[in-house]
Amino acid sequence: MWINTLFLCIFTFVKLMEMFMRFIRYGKIIAWVLPIMISFTAFAQAQTVSFKLIKVIPLPTVDRGGDVVSYDPSNHKVYVSMGKTDAGGVIINADNDTLVKVVRNGIVRPGGIAWNNKYVYWTSDVHLKENKGGKDVTVKRFGRVVVVDKNNWKTVDSFTTIGTGADGIWADQKLGRLYVGLDNSNWIEEYSLGKHPVFIGKISLYPETGDGPDLGVLVSAQHLLYMPDDSWEEKINLRTNQIETKTNIAPYFPVSSISHHPNTKGQIYDPQSKTIWVGTNRSKVFVFDANNLHVINQLPARAGVDQIAYDPTYHFVYAFESDAKGFNVYNAQTMKPVTFVSTGYGKTHTGAVDPSNHKIFVYVGEAHAVYVYQPVHG
Repeated sequence: MWINTLFLCIFTFVKLMEMFMRFIRYGKIIAWVLPIMISFTAFAQAQTVSFKLIKVIPLPTVDRGGDVVSYDPSNHKVYVSMGKTDAGGVIINADNDTLVKVVRNGIVRPGGIAWNNKYVYWTSDVHLKENKGGKDVTVKRFGRVVVVDKNNWKTVDSFTTIGTGADGIWADQKLGRLYVGLDNSNWIEEYSLGKHPVFIGKISLYPETGDGPDLGVLVSAQHLLYMPDDSWEEKINLRTNQIETKTNIAPYFPVSSISHHPNTKGQIYDPQSKTIWVGTNRSKVFVFDANNLHVINQLPARAGVDQIAYDPTYHFVYAFESDAKGFNVYNAQTMKPVTFVSTGYGKTHTGAVDPSNHKIFVYVGEAHAVYVYQPVHG
């Protein structure tokens, strides 16, 4: 009798172990298959996506230019730099796609935009002109940064930069620093972050002369600033204010005696693949390894790219192109083009995306408006 009982216990134990092992194997299979299924679904969605124009937001300007568009996740606002005269800046509510405020006090020829939890920082490239012989002639040019209070959208401070050609600007809240890129002076100026920024020092860029810096991307978690400068892409350590590494894109283009050398332009950082996507003025987007700035891939664009935006949920990279009258869409996972979205108007060279609702806010200069697009899958 006891032998039968022992046998039954052993048999039961073996069966339980078999069931347990099957469960473990099943769980491992699920853990292995699930990411593939998710990636496949994302890939399938990316290949069947279209983009619907859901709103046109008219802007109070007749200037066809316009510059940077930025999305602020802290308050779900979109900031737009209008025109190249006295058009000023615009604040848009990203939730309902309505114009909230136009800020003109001190903001002329606006460029880059940065923010912290209390203030928005707007760069201005100021040109003082005199009328000589019936023509307006620029007699002095200087950079300015305008500080706008996010509570009431009033200008609370402005200061003149040491260098000229104020363009890109970045706020590192962890370091408490404000960084301003100077096109003409070819360096970055460092200021304290707050209501009244105070100058701290300069960060040298490479090369010393050239077309100067453009719209880089700040990776504040790592205290890194990736900067386009002339034909170079540079990785700057903000703890040491030194260039850690740099790459020249000029060798990737044919040499021409009649055309200007290629320039690096606006860019984004993809934290999942740890890559930097960089636009150029030569109808091409480069993908760099963020660690060493080795070129991973080159993707075609319809025209020269000024600004790039990124939706990390859909893994879509948007490259905005003035002369192409629209923007290119790329899949960041496959590193392949998805589609081109035509706005029908020129000067479509800047834009931003709200990752919370996936809407793309596109500055359409010749239409004097911001076009809002929504991805549609299926």
